[in-house]
Amino acid sequence: MLWFDNVRIPRENLLNSVADVLPDGQYVSSIKDPDQRFAAFLSPLTAGRVNITAMAVYISKVALAIATRYALSRRAFSVIPNGPEVLLLDYHSHQHRLIPLLAKVYICALSCASNFLKTLYIQRTPESSKALHVYSSALKATATWQNMITLQECREACGGQGLKTENRIGILKGEFDVQSTFEGDNNILMQQVSKALLAEYVAVQIKQKHFKGLGLEHMNGPAPVIPPVLTSSILRNAKFQTDIFSLRERDLFQRFSEEVFRYPAQGESKEKALLLSYQLAEELARAFAERTTLQIFLEAETSVLQAPLKEVMGLLRSMYAMTCLDEVASFLRYGYLSVDNAAVVRKEVVALCTDLRPHALAIVSSFGIPDSFLSPIAFDWIEANSWSNLSSKY
Repeated sequence: MLWFDNVRIPRENLLNSVADVLPDGQYVSSIKDPDQRFAAFLSPLTAGRVNITAMAVYISKVALAIATRYALSRRAFSVIPNGPEVLLLDYHSHQHRLIPLLAKVYICALSCASNFLKTLYIQRTPESSKALHVYSSALKATATWQNMITLQECREACGGQGLKTENRIGILKGEFDVQSTFEGDNNILMQQVSKALLAEYVAVQIKQKHFKGLGLEHMNGPAPVIPPVLTSSILRNAKFQTDIFSLRERDLFQRFSEEVFRYPAQGESKEKALLLSYQLAEELARAFAERTTLQIFLEAETSVLQAPLKEVMGLLRSMYAMTCLDEVASFLRYGYLSVDNAAVVRKEVVALCTDLRPHALAIVSSFGIPDSFLSPIAFDWIEANSWSNLSSKY
C-alpha cells in the first residue's frame, strides 16, 4: 500500500478510461447509463475474479488428486480378523469424504472456470458488463468457499501426511485462504448478486415482460412439479435435477422480493430492507450459482457422444446435484424436499459413491495435473516415508 501526503496529481495522469473531469471541474463520461458506468469501473476487479475462480478450481483439483491417489495406495486395518488391510478409498466413509468433492470440482471446472466464465470475459461488451459482474461474483464466491472446504477435507483425509510441507495440502490451505476476501469479500459479493437479481426480477414484474439473460428464462414458464415420492431413477434424471434447482431459485426470488418490500411498509427504508433480508439474499445467490453451474454442465454433457464418458459425466452430475440437495438446508426448509425424500437423497449419495469408486483414479487423472505439482504421497507413500528417503533429505 502506498500513502501520499500533499501530492497533487496532474490532470493528464487521471485514471480516466471510463470518465473524466474537465478543466472547469465538470464530470463527464461516454457511458450514460449509471449502472453500466459503475460496472465499467469495476471491470478490473472482474478480471481478478475470473482468474481467482479458475485458480480456486485448479487448487481443488491438486488437493483431490493427492488425497485420492493416497487413498488408493494407503491401507489401514482389516475388516475380518487376520484379514488383509483395506484401502482407504474402499471404506464407504472415506468415499463419502472425497467422491462428492470430486464431483463438485469436476462439475465446477467444466462449468465455470474452464469454459463459461473465461469465455464470457473474453467476449465481453458494455452491454454484457452487468451479467459478467453477476456471474463472476457468484462463481468466484462459491468456487473459493468450496476450495477451502475441499482443502480442509483432503488434509484430514491424508491424516498427518496432509500436514507435511512436502505433501502440499496444508501449505495450499494456508496460501489460498485469502481468496475468500481477495477481489471482494465473498459474503458481500453474494449480496451484490442477490441485489442485481432482485432488480432484474422487479423490472420484469413491472414491465410484465419475459426474463431474458442470466439463465433465468426458466422462470417464464410454469413452476416445475416435483414428484411426491422420489426414487433412484428419478433422482438421477437430468430433468428432475434441473426442475428442483429451478424451483428453489424461482421460489427464493419471490420470497426475497416479498420480504424486501414488506419492510418499507413497516416504516423501514429501502436500504435497511435489503440489509434485514440478508438471509434470503444469500440463499438466492447460492441458488443462482448452483443452478447456473448445473445448467452449463448439462449443456457440455449433451455435446459428448462417447458412451463411457457420457455415463461417468452423468454419475458426476447426479452426485453434484444430490450433494447439493443433501447439504443445502433451503431444499428442506422451504419444502422442495419432504423429510422422507431428503432421506432418500442421502442414501442416493452413498449409492453414487459406490458407482463412482471404480472411476476415481481416472477422474483425477483427467485433471491433467503434472506430476511435479503433486506430492510424494500421491505416488508411493511408503517409499516417501522410508528411512532411506528421509535420511537422504535430512
